[in-house]
Amino acid sequence: MRPSQSLAHAAADHSSVATRLDLFLKTLGPQWENLEIDGPAISAARQVAAAAVQWSQGSPAQIAAVSALLQVYANLSARREQAEDGIIAWLARLDESSPQAVVASLLLQKIRHLGDGLDWMCAREIDALCTPESPPPTSRLADFSKLELDALHEIHLSTAPASVRLLAENNPDLTILEADPGRLVALVTPTELSTTPAYVATVVEGVGSAEESSWQRSIDRARSVAQATGAPTVAWIGYRAPADFTGAVHADPARQAGKELARFQRSLHERFPHSHRMLIGYSYGSVVAGHAAQDAAIADDLVLVASPGAGVASASSLRARVWATTNAADPIGIVTGPLGGVHGPDPSYPFFGARPLPGAGRLPGDHSSYWESPAFLRGLGEVTRMKN
Repeated sequence: MRPSQSLAHAAADHSSVATRLDLFLKTLGPQWENLEIDGPAISAARQVAAAAVQWSQGSPAQIAAVSALLQVYANLSARREQAEDGIIAWLARLDESSPQAVVASLLLQKIRHLGDGLDWMCAREIDALCTPESPPPTSRLADFSKLELDALHEIHLSTAPASVRLLAENNPDLTILEADPGRLVALVTPTELSTTPAYVATVVEGVGSAEESSWQRSIDRARSVAQATGAPTVAWIGYRAPADFTGAVHADPARQAGKELARFQRSLHERFPHSHRMLIGYSYGSVVAGHAAQDAAIADDLVLVASPGAGVASASSLRARVWATTNAADPIGIVTGPLGGVHGPDPSYPFFGARPLPGAGRLPGDHSSYWESPAFLRGLGEVTRMKN
């Protein structure tokens, strides 16, 4: 089978998968909801089904986009193959020692190299489609090291889009530290901000957190942490998080975001040099936090919540005191386990070497219920009281 035919078949297969997956996701939830039986196992299955649908919402469209891209390259490959066939036919009619034969041979070599280039470009475009990179921020907290936070907030407000200005208006306890299209880094203070708070926390969320419609939820969660710990808490939405579960299997966005997070945490330390720092990574955000914490001491305490893995084999590879928790009914366990998974072993299992979050081990609840759980929030408060 020629490359163009292989690509065309792959395009058709992806198109079919996108259609079937879209139909499956639309019927999965109702199928479980309509079962006329109940019980703990059925309830857990319904939660897993609902989570699968939520995490995979963008998958059919993404697969359809890959299908369209494959078809484009199938057409380009077909034209390249036609050119190659024409040169081979021309070469067959020439005397091997003639100048025309030398030219034809050179052309044939170039046209075959073009095939390698098309393969490379196709792979690169699919990779970019599935793992979009975050653009670098236009400014960072470190760029304003001499500026008071209130003044920095006003500077960002003056250039922020209407949606961010509305967030600031609706959340008077919010201080904007960084703001760009598609990213927001903001500090929530439980009381008047001290210049030397005992603790400063940073919350890094996961799938879907780059959507502006979710930013109020991220701020509310940071506020819950601030109220539970007494620590000024940063909602770090500083990267282009995967839009759905299929994008979350890729490690590249977490590696890139981890570098940016480490840079921010160093700037936060310069701003509050005597404060202990707690870094909370939630879901895919724990993968980001794990990558950040491998290279530098960017936090005193690292809390991995609902983690699919932290990108390392054990807590000993992370330069912080590591804590972990995963709810009993959290379907994140589908993608990880005690021996490994998509991003490494489950940090909440003893083999990983993390400490259990105080009073919050295997709590009842699903993937989104941590932030409303008094036991979970009390556990974070306990960590801030255990500096040694």
